[in-house]
Amino acid sequence: MAALLLGAVGYAMAQTAEKTPVSLNGIWQMCFYRSSSPEVAGELKTSNSFKILSDDGKFTNMVMMPQGAIIIGEGTYEVTSPTSFTEKVEKNLHLPQLVGKENVLEFQMKGGDVMVLKFFLKEDVNGNVIDSWVYETWKKVKMPNTYPENIIR
Repeated sequence: MAALLLGAVGYAMAQTAEKTPVSLNGIWQMCFYRSSSPEVAGELKTSNSFKILSDDGKFTNMVMMPQGAIIIGEGTYEVTSPTSFTEKVEKNLHLPQLVGKENVLEFQMKGGDVMVLKFFLKEDVNGNVIDSWVYETWKKVKMPNTYPENIIR
């Protein structure tokens, strides 16, 4: 009887989790792994690229450069499942073949503040077949409890 009750509770919790919308809103910083050994992925390091997912359904991709920040892509997005969202790309300097298209991005959360994205690229900007998956790692930008002493502004 207890096993039946536990099974029912587990099923109900899984159903609730499936219906709970995922919130990806915030500023995400692209990351990469760096290692001195080919056998291990290494340490997660941040880059100078950011993805902003606004609560109004807009996304902006930007890069920090020595002369200042630039926007390299923008459009709208919608969370379409607990593990995917779709970007409707309006502008994209990095991947212009996505402009005017819907780009489905599958994601997996790692530890709450790291998101691994993957999306499929069918072709390059010239129409040459690529047929490959692109993987990206993003870390959510958070506000620290105190003002950092070593901040450069």
